[in-house]
Amino acid sequence: MNRFLNNLKFFVFLLSIFYFLLSIFNFANAQTATPQFLVSWQAKTYTPSWYQGKVFPTKGALIEVSFELIDNGKIADLSKEKIRWYVNDKLERNEESGLGLKNINFSTRDYPGQITEVRIEIFHYKDGDVIGKIIEIPSVKPELVIDFPYSDNKIGIGSSIFRAFPFFFDVKNLDSLSVEWSAMGQRSEGSGNPWQLNLNIDQRAPKGTEIGVSVSVKNILKELEFAGKSVQLQIK
Repeated sequence: MNRFLNNLKFFVFLLSIFYFLLSIFNFANAQTATPQFLVSWQAKTYTPSWYQGKVFPTKGALIEVSFELIDNGKIADLSKEKIRWYVNDKLERNEESGLGLKNINFSTRDYPGQITEVRIEIFHYKDGDVIGKIIEIPSVKPELVIDFPYSDNKIGIGSSIFRAFPFFFDVKNLDSLSVEWSAMGQRSEGSGNPWQLNLNIDQRAPKGTEIGVSVSVKNILKELEFAGKSVQLQIK
């Protein structure tokens, strides 16, 4: 009986290994059976140098899209393939511009809140059917962030520094943006750095007084591109 049980356990063990190896083979085969598109895109809008997140486009901003095709675990050679690019169902580039087109540049036509759809099609890949990929790129509006050292929105008397950081404006650098500060309803001139406001609270100011600080930014190259931000503080 013990010998029978031992043989049975050994058989079950071998069977388990067989099914385990079979599952690995099937998984690997499933992963490599269909070519996979690896698509990346980037928008050419402004963000601070320290920003590590995704850079989104605003209307009119330039977008670059590129891709690689992974076939059987390797990057496929598409140099002789007919590749067509569509943006919102409109043909942008095809084989007339050359074979093996793996990238495209175009200006965003969609307004904030809308989606730009990019479709890639490779015709008769390996003498087969058309294979393709669709990606969606959201369009956003410019954003503005005010950085100040008061997490509880309580401000003390004396000098306080506020900094403004613009995001996703369709410019190459800050020289194409104008900035304007206001505090307590009055326009405030910045210091030597227009993106910084040095606010001085008089020692005679009563505790609990509300202090409003706001900043607005405009793209001097595009009148309709602007953003504003405000914070409400209280003297402690």
